[in-house]
Amino acid sequence: MLNQNSQWYKLQYPECFVNEEQRMIQKMIADFVDKEIMPVRHLIDDDTTHEEIVRPILKKLHIDLGWQKLTIPKDFGGMGPSSVVTNALKNEQISRGDYGISLALSVTAWGLAPALRAYRSSSPTAKSWGKSVLDKFAPMFLENKLRQACLNMSEAQSACDIENHLNEGRLVRTKSELKGNEWVINGSKQWASNSGIADLNCVICNMDSKSGKEGFSLIYVPEPWPGVSHGKFEVKCGVNADRNTSTYFDDVRVPKEWGLKGPEAWDLFITTVVSAFPGNAANCVGMLQGAFDELLAYTGERVVGGKPVRQHLSTAAFLGEMASVISVSRAAYLQLAYQYDHGEIYGSRTTDSMIAQARSVLCFAARRASELILRGMEFMGSQGYVREGQYEKYYRDSALAKLVLGGVQLGLFSVCRQFYDLDFSSFGTGKL
Repeated sequence: MLNQNSQWYKLQYPECFVNEEQRMIQKMIADFVDKEIMPVRHLIDDDTTHEEIVRPILKKLHIDLGWQKLTIPKDFGGMGPSSVVTNALKNEQISRGDYGISLALSVTAWGLAPALRAYRSSSPTAKSWGKSVLDKFAPMFLENKLRQACLNMSEAQSACDIENHLNEGRLVRTKSELKGNEWVINGSKQWASNSGIADLNCVICNMDSKSGKEGFSLIYVPEPWPGVSHGKFEVKCGVNADRNTSTYFDDVRVPKEWGLKGPEAWDLFITTVVSAFPGNAANCVGMLQGAFDELLAYTGERVVGGKPVRQHLSTAAFLGEMASVISVSRAAYLQLAYQYDHGEIYGSRTTDSMIAQARSVLCFAARRASELILRGMEFMGSQGYVREGQYEKYYRDSALAKLVLGGVQLGLFSVCRQFYDLDFSSFGTGKL
């Protein structure tokens, strides 16, 4: 963590974006990362059960530091919601230690977000749904027990097309039917963060895929629950503190009041998806900062040609480039998070302009982080790719950051829509 009294820190986190309370929270999280995550970060991906390292860390974050209660509104006994800037600062610091831990923590709030937004909305129908969900499930997240939520949306056959707002949910194949006073769900999901371990799922469904957002539905399903089952946990090259598995819904029945359908459900879903962009850009900055710290230390200790490696101009030029991208990406995500926090000035998060703005920040941070971390390995030799060297972890984790939230390619298409009418949906002339 940078010294908060230094001029560099003040320039990196300027007062126009970060207030004093947010600085205190950032420092608290940074100190936690240095004490609890950094000493064991090279062991996290080998903690296959999550019992030895991952869950104890998540429990301290959720319970001891109170982040679990920040997911619940004060009306229901919680402490939330926290601002987008605060969440982004938290993500940067945690991903400096481990990207998977940051995702696992953030996705609990993400899974609850549709109900939270519905409760705060002006729509009587949405507000009633949000209240019903929170009345039922908020109490479990106020317990002194680790609880996790999941936004269960991705599917094997449609992948990032679900996050593509132009498709309006038409490619969602998990079916929902309203039968009397119950929702009945059939289908399967894949790759959702926290799947298989979540206490509560927000399941993305469609009553009739041909009708698009008119048939779109959001339904909360707790676990364990009859008809819900899972496949094996995915083993990835990195980010293994974030659980992913297939989830199967076989005639799953839940009360009618736990689901919301139609355009209101679609708007809540898309707003929830785009709201994650500043946080994941911050994750990319955190990983790049962690890699930079390791590279800076190593090149200062390793001597080649009679002087430390970082005293060679080629190394200095690369370190300067790395620091420059960290600075630019950090400024960009802070500006974006601030704009999200001030919708009364900058407008809705789901306009073409704001989505283009958000996607451009995330695409830049994700691609540059992965590229620079790979190049940095050249300056560390074998120490760069062994687990004990710490650096290779950022290389593996940053590769996955380019794929979340629909991925970089989908993001770049969204950026183009600010300038011309690019149709990258799965429908229309010559398409499905």
